This record gives sequence, C-alpha cells and structure tokens, in this order.
Amino acid sequence: MTRPVTISRRALLAGAGGLGLGALGGCVQGSATRSSGDGLSLWMTFSSSTQRDYFRRTFVDAFNTQHDGAPLRLTIRGDGDSLQRLQRTAIASGSGPDLIYTAGPSYGLEFVQAGKFRALDEYSRQYGWEEVLQPWAYGAGVLGGTSYMIPTSYETMIMVYNARTFEEHGWTVPTTRAEFEEYASAAAAAGVMPVAIGNADWAATTEWLVSIFFNHAAGPEVIHQALTGEIPWTDQRIVDAVALLKDYFDRGWMGGGTQAYFTNREAQLWAKLVDGSAGVYFVGSWAFTSMAPYFSTEAGNYDDWDWAPIPAFGDETTRDLYAIGVGSTYSINADSPRQDDAAAYIDFLLSDRAAQMQAVAEVQSQPIPLEYRPDDYPGGMDPRIRRLYDGVTEAERIGYLTWTFWPPRSDVYIYEEMDRVITGQLTPEAYCAGLDELFRTEAEQGKVPPTPEPVIA
Repeated sequence: MTRPVTISRRALLAGAGGLGLGALGGCVQGSATRSSGDGLSLWMTFSSSTQRDYFRRTFVDAFNTQHDGAPLRLTIRGDGDSLQRLQRTAIASGSGPDLIYTAGPSYGLEFVQAGKFRALDEYSRQYGWEEVLQPWAYGAGVLGGTSYMIPTSYETMIMVYNARTFEEHGWTVPTTRAEFEEYASAAAAAGVMPVAIGNADWAATTEWLVSIFFNHAAGPEVIHQALTGEIPWTDQRIVDAVALLKDYFDRGWMGGGTQAYFTNREAQLWAKLVDGSAGVYFVGSWAFTSMAPYFSTEAGNYDDWDWAPIPAFGDETTRDLYAIGVGSTYSINADSPRQDDAAAYIDFLLSDRAAQMQAVAEVQSQPIPLEYRPDDYPGGMDPRIRRLYDGVTEAERIGYLTWTFWPPRSDVYIYEEMDRVITGQLTPEAYCAGLDELFRTEAEQGKVPPTPEPVIA
C-alpha cells in the first residue's frame, strides 16, 4: 500500500478523492510557488520518520551524489490530503513541483487532459523505460498512444492466512470455488470467521472485494472487454460475479456477515487471524507492512503467517491470476524548467532493481514494477514476500484493480453502491446497470485510464 517507502495508498487516495473533477485550467484561488533555489523539486509525504529518512538517504541523497545537474530537493507536504490539494492548486497555476507524484493513473488523467503533464515518449526512448518496466505497468501510463505516467509502485490482492490455524483444523488452502466453499463451510461450523474483512476504518475496502470478484469470478478478459467498451457492465458474467459476492455475505462468510462487516476494524481482524478466530484475510500486498504489529518475532508468531493467491471463483480463465494495480506514478510537470533533470531522476529510480528490492526487505515498501531478476533480491529478504514478487513478475495474465483502471466517479460508485447490494437495498442487476450508465458517461468524457491487455506473455 506504499510506494518506495512513502505514504500509504489508503491515505493518498483519501486526499485525491476529495479534489473534485473541475477543470484544472479554471480559476484558482491562491497558488503555491515552485521550490526555492535551482533544485529539482518533488513534493511527497510519509507515514513515518523511518520511511522518510530511508527514502531521503536511498533515493534522494544517492541521486544527488551521482547527478551532475540540478539536485533533487524533497519537500514534505503534510498528509495525503494536503499534499494532493496543494499540488493540484499549484499545478493549475502553472507552478508546482517539477516531478509530480500522483495516487495512480486514474488520478493523473485530468492533468493529462489539461496539458499539465509532459509527454514522456522521447525520454522513454532515450533511457529504454519500456524495456525495463513490466509491460502491463508501462501500458498503464500510456494514454492515446503517448506515455505520460511512470508507475512507482504496484500492488495485488492476496489471501493471507495463519498456517498454524489451518494445520490445527486440518484445512487445505483453497484454490478453486469448490475448495473455498468447502473451507468456508468448515470454518463457519467451527466458529471461525472464514474471511476476515471489514470497512469500519476505510469505506473503500468494499472495492477490494469487488476487484476480487470481478477478476477472479467473471475473469480478466471479461473485465477488459467492459473497460474498453466492447461489452456493457450488465453482461451476465459480471452480474453473476456480484451476485456471488452477495451470496457469500448472506452466508456470513465475509467478515462474519453483513452487520459485522460494517463494524469490523483492521486491528481486530489481524488479531482474529493471529488467535485463530479468523481463517484468511482478503487484503492487498500492502499487508506485509500492516501485519507487522500482529505477526512479529517479538510475539513469537512471525512464522505462522503465509499467503496464497485469491482462489479461482470462476472458470479456467480465473486461475493463476494476479489482479494488479498501480499504487502511484511520477510525471513531469509540463511547466517545469528542469524537465531533463526530472527525467534523469525517474531513470535513476528505474535503473537500480536491487535498490528497489532492498527497500522491500528493509522497510517493506512496494517496489516499482520492474522486470526483476533472481540476483536483485537481497539475501535477508523473507522468502514469502519474494514469492509474491516472483509470481507477479512471471505472471502471464493480469487482472484489474478498480482504483487503478476505473475512472474516478465509477470507482467511487463501485464501493458505495456495492455496500447497498450487501445490505439488500440494491440488486446485483441494478448495481451493474448503474455502473454501466456512469461508466459510459465518463468514457465519453475521456476519463477511462489506460487498459493494458490481460495476456502479457
């Protein structure tokens, strides 16, 4: 849920979501000037001083030592909300940082449409960025055949579980719908919450589940067709995926049922996973950071956790699949006088795969989606974490996380209106019809982010 040791995606999206959809070229009250001096400016925020210091030492000071041009000046801009608001206001006024850090492709679209991002194709050819990034990731920053955004982190949904709990109950980690339903029935009968999940801390948690069932039930090919306008969101396969998620809620398998889901808090859910009163946790790969207070060497239970891919709830097209999302991006301010230096910094980050993986090992960051090789991993890296990044790098097919590949209003609809489906106020058919109407409107406005092909081999 973090870029190279920066603020959590949760916090950054919270800030970005409140920016509104008004035109950037409109009237702006006040402005933020570009950083003082001749330095290359970058505004960021961090969730801890440890992350801030690591980033400054590893990805700022090291660049300045090597680079002969303008040095990078890192400015800390409060929390995710204030960062996004200050940056958006400054960019609209023709100022702002030279390097622009966004919460992901869908949040960079309005800047592209307003002409505030420099086209990166020239730099990409110069430095070979398309060759070093994973194909789906490079494609996520391309709009209308032109590259504007370089992904700086990536994430996927996984199933974290307590291996000790599974061993004690004699359960098998599920890989298919049939196996999941067998496991969930057994867990519920034993008084164990089958899937730890809840949105009391973060309302948009519901889109984690929608992302899972869109991709792992309907299938990535179907979702790709809907995202590109080839089929409507009312396609029966999509409706059935939503209905299946609703059914699992009705059975009490998701978060203990409808009522509990809306009161479950993250700390409680991790505690349940630790003590065996929950079986698995459907969560993003940012779990490797957020689980630290619960599974730890100090508590003597660090070896108990493990993870597995989300089960295939659909047919064969949902097997061996990782639904992928971009946690954040870098772009170059079209009004910057230091665009070459900005490109040099992006290339600095893309040129050191080992440094990215060292950050994963040391501070549990989420790395830039590069084409990683076996010798890029540090010796002390947890093999369970390495297994995830190996799996994503070697994947032949990908799925689509809603907060990366859906336009902004459609993304908000996905979790807000799904809550109404969960509580029985809206049918799966009506939900999909509403999404289809809104999505078509945003598509006509050019607000659908780039959609890479699901087959990447």
